[in-house]
Amino acid sequence: MGIIERNNQVINIAGDYPDQSLHYLLAKIHNAIVKAEYQDIIIDFSKCTSAFPSSMLATCAQIMKYREAGIGVITVLPEKKELSRLFLNANWAHLLDPDRYESSTFRGHTQVPATQYKNPKEQHEAVNRIVNAILGAVPDIERSSFAAFEWSINEITDNVLTHAESPIGGLVQVSTFQRAKRIVQYIVADSGKSIPKTLRETHNELSSDTDALDKAIREGVTRDKSIGQGNGLFGSFQICCHCKGEFKVDSGYGCLKYTEKNGLHIKKETVPYDGTVVIASIDFSNPSLLEEALKFGGERYSPIDYVEMKYENLDDEKLIFVMKDESSSFGSRPAGTPVRNRLNNIYNMTGSGKIYVDFIDIPIISSSFADEVFGKLFAEIGPLGFMQRFEFMNISQTVRQLIDKAIAQRMALPQDEA
Repeated sequence: MGIIERNNQVINIAGDYPDQSLHYLLAKIHNAIVKAEYQDIIIDFSKCTSAFPSSMLATCAQIMKYREAGIGVITVLPEKKELSRLFLNANWAHLLDPDRYESSTFRGHTQVPATQYKNPKEQHEAVNRIVNAILGAVPDIERSSFAAFEWSINEITDNVLTHAESPIGGLVQVSTFQRAKRIVQYIVADSGKSIPKTLRETHNELSSDTDALDKAIREGVTRDKSIGQGNGLFGSFQICCHCKGEFKVDSGYGCLKYTEKNGLHIKKETVPYDGTVVIASIDFSNPSLLEEALKFGGERYSPIDYVEMKYENLDDEKLIFVMKDESSSFGSRPAGTPVRNRLNNIYNMTGSGKIYVDFIDIPIISSSFADEVFGKLFAEIGPLGFMQRFEFMNISQTVRQLIDKAIAQRMALPQDEA
């Protein structure tokens, strides 16, 4: 861990800033604002050398709460160029200090910047953006596993709006994608009422915050059955356990953590987190993830997923993939990778129905884009599968010729290079 020190209204973070340092930083901020009564503080990351997404998103939520209360906060970015760029790209800089740093414009297909949402519409848009990114980033996802991920992040982000009464709404970020291990980590943070506080409204028997977190991951536990069934934390915890991932909840004075190596541990924190942070790491290499995890009342649950809502419901018979909605660029090979992954995942997820690729409003694509998407897809699926399942709509002669040429060149390669 690094060093966190306060000099009057300046709080300095030097070295590493992992999860373990979060509560220590929160204590320093609390002392500066509440005890020393500074109305303006400076959070100085200039000497910080590394930062965990989970600790950063939680910090963003707390700083945003103080700003909502009228406290002035200036943030100094790390001197280390790579880390400073991460602060900007991940949107932490903007959330911490919107007056000095613009909102992130980063559009990498394996990472989704931290996003704030304050109402159901913004939450829905944020979740759709995330699941669409995962569909394009993780190849060969089992549909049930994809649906489990979507269900989990939907439930946890919705909990913020339903229960937390957070003055800043919620923050959500997909922070990690490890291609070799096929692990995705998402984080949801708020600065509202903690889980222990909300549960005690209807569960007077809870004697501590650690007891409250232990109860929160049990099936059907909620503060009010009329507004929720209490399965979001339970189901998300089950998903992470079954796929040998990790799960952590930091709320109030309690911290609950599960890892495959160490099992489940719940401890009391000396400094509270005013709100809730949920960190879920899901491994997509387990194909039976959903079937094993999502059982409520002994019954298996199969949620409606993004693929069904976005693609399959457009027509009873057709599945339509509108290219202009899938990428902001059609001129490079990297732009084509997430498009190919989405098409391949949809191909594997949707049985035998036709997939109509609609090129409306796309007059030209590059040869490298055509090869990355359709040349490689044709080689992966094979001629028979490609021709049986894929059909082009509203395609110009030029674009068709480029795709035909890419497929022909790809098939002319030796088998081990195709």
